[in-house]
Amino acid sequence: MPSESGIRNGGIGADMAKKICIYGLLSAVCMALSYLESLLPLDFIAPGVKLGLANSAALLLIYRGDPKGAAAVNLTRILLSALLFSGVSSLPFSLCGAAGAWAVSVLLGRCRQISVIGMSAAGGAVHNLLQGTVALAVIGRGVSVYFPVLLLLGTASGTLVGALCSAIIKKYKISE
Repeated sequence: MPSESGIRNGGIGADMAKKICIYGLLSAVCMALSYLESLLPLDFIAPGVKLGLANSAALLLIYRGDPKGAAAVNLTRILLSALLFSGVSSLPFSLCGAAGAWAVSVLLGRCRQISVIGMSAAGGAVHNLLQGTVALAVIGRGVSVYFPVLLLLGTASGTLVGALCSAIIKKYKISE
């Protein structure tokens, strides 16, 4: 069994190994949340609507100042969820939405006056609008009638996820 110094000298350090383990655990939690969300049929509201609970891990990582880790966990979740639950055809929608939400959350996270709830609400709105834009390109103009609903639902689900993250931050005293 290699010693800690052997790990360091062999390539990755103990800190990097710890990060990889944390990212793996967060990805597993995201997968469980994605699976639970796949069991909640919310398509009667609008096609493809989900609560977005799996985004909480990325949001917490961004809040902690680890946007690269958030991107890695989100990308892992999106790829595995597409393969296991929704199909590869969902990838363009998920990737565009997640990239936009990530960018907005990272930018807003730098502004200390905006809470994690505000970051998440804005991220949810951008996520849904970008997914709607992909649908517009793939399906056509007919989906544009959903844009106001997507904006409202993205903001509402983002607020819910942000409130969940805020509660986790307070309960576990997570610092920036």
